Amino acid sequence: MIFLRPLTSAGQRQTQQLVDSLHQYPYTAFFSSPLKRAVDTITPIADDHGLPVQKNELLVERKMPAWLPNFSDYVNQQWQDLTFFEKPGESIHQVQERYLSFLYGLPSSAFVAVGSHGTAISSLVEAAIPGIGYHFFSKLGYAAVTRIEMHAGNMVHLAVWEPKSKTFKVLK
Repeated sequence: MIFLRPLTSAGQRQTQQLVDSLHQYPYTAFFSSPLKRAVDTITPIADDHGLPVQKNELLVERKMPAWLPNFSDYVNQQWQDLTFFEKPGESIHQVQERYLSFLYGLPSSAFVAVGSHGTAISSLVEAAIPGIGYHFFSKLGYAAVTRIEMHAGNMVHLAVWEPKSKTFKVLK
């Protein structure tokens, strides 16, 4: 099953690069989708900070209806209509709401890292900057890092990690 796949050797190298790059940040907690690749990506970073990884079901990737012969068409339709989904799948809007409920539940002083998934993070980008979620999703690489800063229940800053410069590029 796809959800049980381990990281590839390239994924393991990317994770180690993240450990080195994110060592300087004072995280107070680590959370992850319970799916293996998300856990395997964030665990070495959490270990480096001496903190456990807390798995949370709210952080799973978008639920899909089943195997789709026209996956690209389905994805395009979902990004054009954020409420579109086929049962028992989930719309981009539903993923957005699930992830926002997780973020709203964090203490205001929390500085957390989350092992997540591309569609889910892109749905948050769409919530923060309407109209760019699909573009963000289509350009998102593996082991990508997105920083989201919340204040009073609102996303006030959004930035993406630039591996070459080892800095965050501000989007919002």
